[in-house]
Amino acid sequence: MNFKEELNEEQYAAATAPDGPALVVAAAGTGKTRVLTYRLAWLIRTEKACGREILLLTFTNKAAKQMTERAKLLSENKAPSKYCGTFHSFANRLLRSHAGSVGFGSDFTILDSDDAKKLMRACIDELDVEKKHFPKPDVLLSFFGVVSGRMGELSAAVDERFEHTDVDPDLVLKAHARYQTRKKESNSMDFDDLLVHANRVLAENERVRNFYQEEFKYVLVDEYQDTNAIQAALVNHLVRTHGNLMVVGDDFQSIYSWRGADFRNFLDFEKFYPGAKTFKLQINYRSTPEILEVANEVIAGNPDQFQKELQAVRENGTLPHLAQVRDGSAQARYVIGQARALARQGIPLSEICVLYRSHFHAMELQMELAREQMPYIVTSGVRFFEQAHIKDVCTVLRLLVNPSDEMAFTRLVEMLPRVGKKGSHKIFRKLGGRVNLQRLETHEALLAALPPAARKGWEKIQPVFLAYREENLWNDPGEIIYRFNKAFYTEYMVENFDNHKFRSEDLDGLIDFTAKFDSTEAFLSEIALLSNLDKNGSNAPSDEETRDSIRLSTIHQAKGLEWKAVFVLFLNEEMFPGRKAVEESGDAEERRLFYVAVTRAEDRLFLCSPLVRHQRDHSIIPLEPSRFIAEIPEELLQQDGGGFF
Repeated sequence: MNFKEELNEEQYAAATAPDGPALVVAAAGTGKTRVLTYRLAWLIRTEKACGREILLLTFTNKAAKQMTERAKLLSENKAPSKYCGTFHSFANRLLRSHAGSVGFGSDFTILDSDDAKKLMRACIDELDVEKKHFPKPDVLLSFFGVVSGRMGELSAAVDERFEHTDVDPDLVLKAHARYQTRKKESNSMDFDDLLVHANRVLAENERVRNFYQEEFKYVLVDEYQDTNAIQAALVNHLVRTHGNLMVVGDDFQSIYSWRGADFRNFLDFEKFYPGAKTFKLQINYRSTPEILEVANEVIAGNPDQFQKELQAVRENGTLPHLAQVRDGSAQARYVIGQARALARQGIPLSEICVLYRSHFHAMELQMELAREQMPYIVTSGVRFFEQAHIKDVCTVLRLLVNPSDEMAFTRLVEMLPRVGKKGSHKIFRKLGGRVNLQRLETHEALLAALPPAARKGWEKIQPVFLAYREENLWNDPGEIIYRFNKAFYTEYMVENFDNHKFRSEDLDGLIDFTAKFDSTEAFLSEIALLSNLDKNGSNAPSDEETRDSIRLSTIHQAKGLEWKAVFVLFLNEEMFPGRKAVEESGDAEERRLFYVAVTRAEDRLFLCSPLVRHQRDHSIIPLEPSRFIAEIPEELLQQDGGGFF
C-alpha cells in the first residue's frame, strides 16, 4: 500500500512526521481523522512501534473504534493497543491496576449519572439543607466536574457561581466534601473522578508513571482543542520522557469553553513542547470554494490563532445567500420557501439543516413549520416550547387566564421549598379547585396552606399576579414573564439548571417574542395549538419519515456534522454574536462558532439577518447586521430580500 498515493501532500507530511512532539492544525473538512488513522498505521508498518505501544485518545468511543479498525486493515491486521479509546476509558483501565495508590480498591464501581445524583442527594439530605434553595444534585455534579476538569480552586469557583443567590457557599463545599467521603467509603468513582484519580496516580507515583511512559512509545490525541486542563496534564505525564506526541485539532473550532475546554492547550502547544513540529491541513474536501471564501474572511478577524486558509478542491458552486428579511417571522417563511425550492432541485429535506446560536432563535421557525405541517427534527434537544424553563414561566400566564388549571398551579408551587407532588395537589383542592390569583384574599389563603419554608418564595411571586389586574397587564404577557423571572425564576435557574445562562437567553427571547400577540390568551392559545400540531400532525415524523425531515440544531450540537444546505439564523449584533458572550469574553469564540456553522455546508449556504425585532412593549427596534456579515465582501454573497418575505 502506497501512503503517498492515498494522501495529499499535507496529510502525508503529517502522517509520516518524524519522532517528537507534533501539532497537526486541521482546518474543517481537511481529513484530520484520515491523518490520525494513517499515522497509526504508519507507525506500525514502519516498525517504529507495535500496536500495543501506541495510545490513541479520543472524545468518543465511535471515533476510536473507526480509526483503530481502519488502521488495523492498513497495517495488515496488526491490532492497536487495547488502551486506545476515550480519555475516560483509558483512565479506567489504568485505575483498575493502580487505584490502590489513591486509596481505592481495584474493584471500584463507576457510578452512572443516576447513581451519582442519588448519592449527591443523600449527602444533601444529611446536611439537612433547604432543598428548594439549594442546587440540584445534577447541577452540583456538572459544576464540580467543570471545576475539576479545569484543575481550579473549588472554594473560589463556588463563591463566583452562587454570588448573587441565597445559596450558602459553605454548604456547597460541605456537600462536596461529604460526597467525596461517601464515594471513598463505598469504593466508587463518578465519571469525572476517573480523570482526576488517573492524573493523580501518574503525578504522584513515579514507578507507575515510568511504566506507562515505557509502555506507550507514541501517543496520539484527537480534537486536542477541546481538551481541558486535566486531560492535557494526563497526556503530558505519559510523554514527558520521550516526547512522541501527536495532537490533531483545529483552534478555529474551539467552541466549548463554557464546559471547561481550554483552546490554549492547542494554541500554546509549541510552548508546552519546545521543538514541536507543526503541520497544517488546509485542503478542504467538503465545501464549495464560495462557501470557504466566506469562512476564511470572517475567521481571519481572530488574531489570536493559527492563521490558515481553507483551500477548495471542489468545482465552483453558487454564491452563499444573504437574506435581509423584515423580522423573525419573515425569516421563518424565507427558510421554508427556500427549503421547498431546494427539495424541488433534488436536495432532500434530511440534507438541509437550520443552525442557530441559541434555542430561542428558532421560535418563529418552529411555529411556522408547524403551521405549514412541514416535517422537522430538533436534533439538539426538545422543541422550544416543550423545554422545562419555558413551560415553567408559562405557568404564571396559564393561571392568570384559567384559575382552574391544576397542572399549571401544581407545577408552579412545586418550585417552592417543601412542596412535593402530593402536597401541591392537596393545596389546590384545599383552595377549592380554583385559585384566582388576581385577588389578594386568594394569596392569603394560599400562604396559610403552604409549608412555612415555601412562604418566602411565594411572597416574591405574589406581586406579579396582583399587578396583572392592578396595572391592566392582560395584553402584555412579556411583562408578566419578565417580572416573574426577575422576582423569582432567575435565582431558581441558577440553583436548578447547569446551563442557566443559555436558558436565561431563551427567556429574554421569549419575552420579546410575546410582543407579536395582543393578549395573554392569544399567546397561550397559539403555543398550545402549535404544540398539539407538533405532537399530532405530520411534522412529528415517525422513524421512517425522519429521512425526509428538515434538521434544526444549535451550532454547538452540529460540530463535526455536514449537510448539503445550511441556513444560519439571526445574524445580528447582540444575537450572533451574543451580547452576554461578548461582554464577558469578547467575540473570539463567537467568531469561531460562526466559522463552525458556515463550514457545515457542502453546497448551499443561506445567511439570514432580520432588519427589526418586536419588543415586549410592542415597540419595534432596528437590528444591526452581525459584524460577521459586515466583514464579508459584497461580491462573495448574493443578496436576497431587501427586507420583505
